[in-house]
Formats: sequence, structure tokens, C-alpha cells
Amino acid sequence: MFPSSYTFQYNPENLHTFSYVFSLDDTFVPLIILWIIVFYVCIYFLAPYIYSFFIDREQKQVKEAKRNIIKNLILMKEVQGELEKEIEQSLLNITLQGKGT
Repeated sequence: MFPSSYTFQYNPENLHTFSYVFSLDDTFVPLIILWIIVFYVCIYFLAPYIYSFFIDREQKQVKEAKRNIIKNLILMKEVQGELEKEIEQSLLNITLQGKGT
């Protein structure tokens, strides 16, 4: 038989088997993988800055704590000086009152 003697029938129902229908179900996993890759790349480039921010914040907290301790010590020294002056004044008043009687 020669190829010219074949008879082909056209069946339009089979057309959808060769066409591609776009579906979001097929892109769900690649999008998740893409977002994970983007997330890790961002972390890779931003991690040193985030780390230095936390180190800087910790150093500022330590510095502020030491500054507060120094302020409290100065305040305690001033209070102690005022108490010593009041004690001296009261002792002078007692000795003066004792001599006056």
C-alpha cells in the first residue's frame, strides 16, 4: 500500500492532549523553593549587619549599666557627705547645749 491510499480521520477531541494548560498547582513547589533561596540569600548578606547590630546594642547596654552604677555611686557619696555634715552639726549643737546649761 502506498501512503497516498491511507485515509486519516480528524478527531478534535484529541487536541487537548497536545496542548499545555497553565496551572498554579505546577508552580507551587518551584515558588516555595525560589522563596527559600531568596530568604537564605538575604540572610547570607544581611546576617553580618544584624549580628553587628546586636553586638552594638549589647555594648550600649553594658555601657549604660556602668554609667548608672557610677551615677549611683556619686549620688551615694553626696548623700554620705551630707549625712556627715548633719552629724557634725548635731554634735556641735549637743556640745553647745551642754555647755549652756
